[in-house]
Amino acid sequence: MTDYEQLAAIADDLLERADEDEVRLARLLDGISPEVREELLTSDLLNAYQVYYYYFREDPGELPAERLMLAPASETLRGVLLEEVDLFSLVFLCGKTGAEIVVTDGEQEYRRFSGKNARKTAEHYIVEELA
Repeated sequence: MTDYEQLAAIADDLLERADEDEVRLARLLDGISPEVREELLTSDLLNAYQVYYYYFREDPGELPAERLMLAPASETLRGVLLEEVDLFSLVFLCGKTGAEIVVTDGEQEYRRFSGKNARKTAEHYIVEELA
């Protein structure tokens, strides 16, 4: 485990080199050790939008992006609301196995999606299977 000062210095360096470009930041994160990367992706040193972009390499849309930008990356361990589709919520969640989009109604979890197009697949699942 990396000590906080060292992790903060790594994050500062990456963010400075990325210059607010999420594509560049994702590439820079690809280039660091997996252990340090995992610590950063679940820390308060990045925001949830940067983590979402790292895992899915897509813009989630204006409102979800705003929500994610306001949440620290550490919140992804518990889940960050992306958007609501009908009566269901799409929640962005991270853990040791990577990132997932969870379909829930707030009480029950219906399904988890990961990988490329996870959000679109989750939206399709809601429309085709649950709505």
